[in-house]
Amino acid sequence: MELNEYKELILEEVRVESEINFSDITSEFIKYVSDILISAEEFDDFTETYFEAVGKSRRKIQIDGFSIDEVDKSCILLISDFTNSIELETINNSEIDKLYSRMEAFVKNSLNGYISEKCEESSAGYGFAREIEGRIDEITKFRFYIITDKILSDRIKSINKKHISGKEVELNIWDIARLYNLAKSKMQKESIEINLAEYMGEGLPCILAVDYQKEQYKSYLTAIPGNVLANLYIKYGSRLLEGNVRSFLSTRGKVNKQIRSTILNKPEMFFAYNNGIAATATEAECEIGKNGLVIKSLKDLQIINGGQTTASIANAVLQDKNDVSNIMVPMKLSIVDNNKAEEIIPIISRCANSQNKVDEADFFSNHPYHIRMEEYSRKIFAPAVDGNQYQTIWFYERARGQHTQEQMKLTKAERSKYLLKNPKNQVVKKVDLAKFINTYEGYPHIVSRGAQTSMREFASRIDRQWNSTDSFFNEYYYKKVISLAIIFKETEKIVSNQEWYKQIKSYRANIVTYTLALLFTIIKREFKEFTFDFKKIWNEQKIYSALEKQIIILSKEVFDFITREDRLTLNVTEWCKKEVCWQKAQKEKWTINNEFLMTLVQKENENQEIKREMKSRKVDNDINLEVEVVKAGAEFWSDLLKWGINRGILSPMEESVLKIASSFEKTGKIPSAKQCALLLKIKDKAYDEGYYV
Repeated sequence: MELNEYKELILEEVRVESEINFSDITSEFIKYVSDILISAEEFDDFTETYFEAVGKSRRKIQIDGFSIDEVDKSCILLISDFTNSIELETINNSEIDKLYSRMEAFVKNSLNGYISEKCEESSAGYGFAREIEGRIDEITKFRFYIITDKILSDRIKSINKKHISGKEVELNIWDIARLYNLAKSKMQKESIEINLAEYMGEGLPCILAVDYQKEQYKSYLTAIPGNVLANLYIKYGSRLLEGNVRSFLSTRGKVNKQIRSTILNKPEMFFAYNNGIAATATEAECEIGKNGLVIKSLKDLQIINGGQTTASIANAVLQDKNDVSNIMVPMKLSIVDNNKAEEIIPIISRCANSQNKVDEADFFSNHPYHIRMEEYSRKIFAPAVDGNQYQTIWFYERARGQHTQEQMKLTKAERSKYLLKNPKNQVVKKVDLAKFINTYEGYPHIVSRGAQTSMREFASRIDRQWNSTDSFFNEYYYKKVISLAIIFKETEKIVSNQEWYKQIKSYRANIVTYTLALLFTIIKREFKEFTFDFKKIWNEQKIYSALEKQIIILSKEVFDFITREDRLTLNVTEWCKKEVCWQKAQKEKWTINNEFLMTLVQKENENQEIKREMKSRKVDNDINLEVEVVKAGAEFWSDLLKWGINRGILSPMEESVLKIASSFEKTGKIPSAKQCALLLKIKDKAYDEGYYV
């Protein structure tokens, strides 16, 4: 697929979304690109909001979205330049300066109090302006983003602008060509390329510790100066941190007191007192310097352990204005070939963090839950509706950008056929799934905290549920989840189409999750014997009229509630993130229509359905276990038995079941489902102890 075809693909997708959601096409473009940038780990969270005003000196103020990175405390502002044209137009420097100036004006008019004084309190822009004003001391830098469907004539990855209020400003331009290159790279985050000579002359002295050419893996041991590490973090921020490390830091936030004390009081002893950091990269340019081997440059540097150490040193520079040049930080640097990076780096990360309190749920992308949901999504067809003679699927994206990637391989004719079966409006991402289920289970305040936080909370619960009884996640569960997706998407459309919403165009995400969470919670609490007619929603692939009317009423009440003057946090977006907001919401009186209540169905019927599907799923699981044991072969189990006995690591029960597996080809007696489950656990245990086939 060429660049012009890619642009056509993007335009087609945002136009479809605009028509489906009754929304502004520019808004859909912003949502589309911001989702890509979140997936590419440019930022963890994003609040879309259109804010436009005239500031002091008649300067135009505008932003289309914002975020604050809670890890590196950078303030993110975004503005769009969308043409909605298939022609590849060019964006020039004067247009870039104009767009930058509008974002700059927003920040300056936030800091001087103009926005909070002159603008409506109900606007999202007002709330964010007050947040910038209140948090300016802790903000480390401003990151401005321009997104556009135009193309830069000259490649400009980043432009540094003058400081605002003593804070560094970074301008990032994402044009259609840059988005296209990201898509071609299978939606991996953009490469970080570091020339270490810029930071420390000859380069970073090191020792080559390991060189496994067969595994396409090397490892270097070094000590990186504190000022170099701090400057890298100041420049690249949380993008330098591997995703799981970033998740770990964002949930803790506070600087480790011991690390801080060593930095400020005993910097020369840092190497002795601190375990240092572990990092990975896909390329390292090395050469022999005056005093031995040095690293000249690195590509795709990621800190996989030691994020708190890194952030603490940078904090000492930014907040304390401390000299950290005397600090030497131990570093183990693993170089993994780019072809194997996606496979190996998560494993290195898991092992590096095994001693830290990083939840296993952080390593969730390849969890069997997602694999099963993907399997269901490819084989379960949605009922044909609206007179269509073909069935469609709900495409579950277990990996980022799967749906787009599939289209990039196809001709235009093939793409049209593909979209008939896999329509864009029926794509469900992992983060979307988390949002739907978190809302259903009564966590709208968690959903309001952004996609990544919502995903982490969801992952923890799912991991526990899966380990308890994975048969719960069956075909009925999948259809119910898709029904929730339909309810959620329809609610977004309903809210967008209300006259009161068209006036504010803010807080839709908060309104939708709170509206549905309240509806689900009220039914569970006050009408325990009843539930939504999920079967009807699945069969008709839409919500029914009574539910739509109920959502119209309740969504307006929710908007009035979250913007009410008695809220405990001025910023509405921040207020919705608070657990106290959700607690207060549950104590309010809400309008529930009798017409809607009459559509509820007996909960017992759903329970019976769940039991039947769980039983069926368990049979499937048992068969799969047996297949895996048989596939391994009796010889494998016999070898494992001998190995385990020699090392004395087997219990009498484990020895017994291994003997059964070792002889099933002779006896014809295949181990039972329980025995197969135990055999697979023994296999995993053996691998952990160093057993290899």
